[in-house]
Amino acid sequence: MNKANMFEQFINENVDAAYRFAYTYVKNKEDAEDILNESVVKALRSINSLKDTGKMKSWFYTIIARTALSHIKDRQKIIYLEDGAMEHLEPLTDDYSHISFEEMMDHLDPKHRPILVLRFLEDMTISEVAQILELNENTVKSRLYRALERLKLEIQEV
Repeated sequence: MNKANMFEQFINENVDAAYRFAYTYVKNKEDAEDILNESVVKALRSINSLKDTGKMKSWFYTIIARTALSHIKDRQKIIYLEDGAMEHLEPLTDDYSHISFEEMMDHLDPKHRPILVLRFLEDMTISEVAQILELNENTVKSRLYRALERLKLEIQEV
C-alpha cells in the first residue's frame, strides 16, 4: 500500500479525532472544518516527505496545529474602544455551578488546551505532544501540570 492510500485510510479512521483537535484551537465548527480540510490538502501535497508511516498521526497533527495557528493569526482582529465606552456596563459575576468539561476547557489558557486534548483524549505520549506542538518536553509537562491544577480548582469551585 502506498503512502497516499495509507493516509486516506488513516483519515477515514481518525477524522473525528482530527476535527476535535482542530476545534480546540478555534472553538468554531466552520473554522475547525476549514482547518481540517486545509490540513488534509497540505498533507496530501507533502505525503512523500513522510519518512516513517508509523508516525503518520503525529505528522498529521503537526500539520493541523500549524494550520490552526496560521488561521488564528490571519483572523486576529484588534478593536479599539474610546475611553469610557464600557463604563455603563454592569460587572459580570462568575457562576460555575453548572460548568461542563468544555466550559472548563474554555477557561484554560489557549496554549494549554491542545496539550490536554492530545495527551488525554488522543492518548499521546508527552514526547509525541511535544513533537506535534513543537515544544520542549519539559514545557509540555509544566503546561500540562498547570492546566490540570487549573481544572482541579474549577472542579472544587463547582
